[in-house]
Amino acid sequence: MTKHTPQPAVDSANPLVARLGASVLLTEDEIDYLAAMQASTIDLAKGDEFVRDGEDMRVTFLVHDGWIIRYKMTAAGRRQIIGVSLPGDFIGLHINFSRSSTFNAMALTKARLALVEPERILEIHRRYPILASGLDWMTVRSANILSEHNVSLGARPAPQRILHFMLELWTRLVTVGHASSDGFHLRLSQEQIADCMGLSSVHANRSLRRLVRENLIAVDSGNVSFPRWKAAVDYADFDDRYLQPFLLPGNARLRRRTKAGAAA
Repeated sequence: MTKHTPQPAVDSANPLVARLGASVLLTEDEIDYLAAMQASTIDLAKGDEFVRDGEDMRVTFLVHDGWIIRYKMTAAGRRQIIGVSLPGDFIGLHINFSRSSTFNAMALTKARLALVEPERILEIHRRYPILASGLDWMTVRSANILSEHNVSLGARPAPQRILHFMLELWTRLVTVGHASSDGFHLRLSQEQIADCMGLSSVHANRSLRRLVRENLIAVDSGNVSFPRWKAAVDYADFDDRYLQPFLLPGNARLRRRTKAGAAA
């Protein structure tokens, strides 16, 4: 089981490059393509809903800045948050397979999103196989996150469930340079944490107070830290392998090393 303090990324100017760059040495051509792909952007205010369940999605969204929640509404009016999208995350990555949204998406904070045309995603697969592997990894990673959340909802008690979620957010934010090794700024309210974790607001509040009492987590004006982070990792049963960067096939890794050596 991997248990360590997340280390901050060097540069958060382009969170997608930071995320993919954690796995592979990107070429200048690939970096330029990723930048051009993000040329068209929209700014959202807190609370803006930009994807509605059942409606067509014409573009893939890439979060450049801010936090986004994806959620479902039940017939009884209960909201379940099914995912939190952070800088460097795609929303609707595989739009070429299904144009109809199966969820709602709303800006949790002020946010900036890049609008990526479906053809751009196809072009990555045609021209940049290493980048295509990175996109595939991001899909696997999203599935891994959903799988861990399913385990939490079905098998972890509420305090453990919440602490696991907080450690996950910390690890994901550090990867793109939006958190430090000390902690991160939480943009979710207790009610929204409850909606993520399948809990009532009262139960979420009680569980958070227990975690604070036991010094497994500290929350100060929205800033979250883990005073006893090793104990927090143990208690939450947090194994960050499901969030780790993807591994290139042997030949691709060799090709990248060779290019890097030649450049030096």
